[in-house]
Amino acid sequence: MHMIRQSQQQGQKQLLKLSPQQIQLLNFLQLNTLELEQKIKDELEENPALEAEATAADADPSLPEAEPPAADGESDSDGETEDYDRFDLLEQYHQDDDQPEYKTASDPRSAEENSFGPTLVQGSDFREHLKDQLVMMPLNDRERLLASYLVDSLDDDGYLRLELDDIADNLSFAHGLFIETIELEAALETVQELEPVGVGARDLRECLLLQLEAKQHNVACIDLAHTIVKKHLNDLANRNYDKLINVLGVSAEDMKCATALIARLNPRPVGSNTAELVKNQNIIPEFVVEKTDDGQMQVFLTNGNSASLRISSDMMEMLESMQRDKSAKRDRAALQYLRSKVDSAIWFVEMVRQREQSMLKSMQAIVTLQRDYFRTGEEKDLRPMILKDVAEQTGLDISTISRVTSMKYALAPFGIVHLKELFNGGLAKTDGEMVTNKEISDIISELIRLEDKHNPITDQEMADKLLGKGYHVARRTVAKYRDAMNIPVAKMRKSL
Repeated sequence: MHMIRQSQQQGQKQLLKLSPQQIQLLNFLQLNTLELEQKIKDELEENPALEAEATAADADPSLPEAEPPAADGESDSDGETEDYDRFDLLEQYHQDDDQPEYKTASDPRSAEENSFGPTLVQGSDFREHLKDQLVMMPLNDRERLLASYLVDSLDDDGYLRLELDDIADNLSFAHGLFIETIELEAALETVQELEPVGVGARDLRECLLLQLEAKQHNVACIDLAHTIVKKHLNDLANRNYDKLINVLGVSAEDMKCATALIARLNPRPVGSNTAELVKNQNIIPEFVVEKTDDGQMQVFLTNGNSASLRISSDMMEMLESMQRDKSAKRDRAALQYLRSKVDSAIWFVEMVRQREQSMLKSMQAIVTLQRDYFRTGEEKDLRPMILKDVAEQTGLDISTISRVTSMKYALAPFGIVHLKELFNGGLAKTDGEMVTNKEISDIISELIRLEDKHNPITDQEMADKLLGKGYHVARRTVAKYRDAMNIPVAKMRKSL
């Protein structure tokens, strides 16, 4: 019979445990201006203990603001401690501050002076544009329904990736109609007549053929281009020009003419327009960077339309009264409800403030590190900077800096800047000078732009040229830069 032995051991273990407040702050840091405004709106609707100054003009303006406890403090989550007094906490902080309102941190300008209000870039989905064209076509209700359904089924590049049989089944089920595939084929022909040409194609070959068929037939080399796209698209993609010349029995000049015509076609009928729309839509800078008269750079947070927040004085007085009235404490459910709402409002206001403080501190550090760039707006003045550099300047965690700069923008004297684009690793030149990855990418891009298209420059040749300029970059590293810029290998860049 074996004896079970029990023993105790004492040891140390390092654990990372985030409090609910820390998690909430990290989530707040991730929000952009529009998302924060929606968050504030939702919280105002859900929590009666939180008020916006604009809707609480009769509240006591001398009420002290809510502040959080010490970083290592934790709230009484079980709600059993009867002597828990939230008002002691409220009176403990901001005793010198008579304005219990949420406002832009560290902005010395008045509301009149801070009148910056960036305009949203408005745009409509390309599908709406296509449907507008359908309205002008002589179609009956059923034909318009089928064509509109196909338009809604297009992907963001304007392609129809779904099988017509599957679409027919889905449409029949959704509208209680019997739809035959042949009807959808006719509707697809209608969609493919719309602008931009090539929309509604089911693959690249069909997309290019639609564009070629829309061109005038007297265009030089159009028949040869049509044949190449229809029967030899793979050879064209692989730059097998000699094979194509031999198989088709054409001259090099004719092949050059046809390939040039094909190169002018758009493989993504609406993709480029959609990408531009997404790029420009709903951009509201979170920061304003201004140059002072003495040449210094100042950073402000934009006000946007954020309301001034405060804790409801009525809710707080009610909670204080219930906590002092022993008979009222018998209604534990009501007491716990009031306590939880006030507690939630306190933390919400503080999270908004801490978000602003962290954002402002981070942006000030970024402007300090990239001072030359913000003064000139020239990309050549960007210096190597990573998240760790900003974290060391601010004393904040790297993950905090990442969230502060994620999907955030700044309005500089020379235009709007995406903060993530300011972060760029670097390497040392042979003379010890640090340069950014952007500088290396620009040199590689320029080398490829100036190359002989009949004999494109290889990655090794680019590495050798970079070394001659003082940049010690390996061939594999050059390949990574080239791939990051979506530039194909030398073989795929070769032309006739």
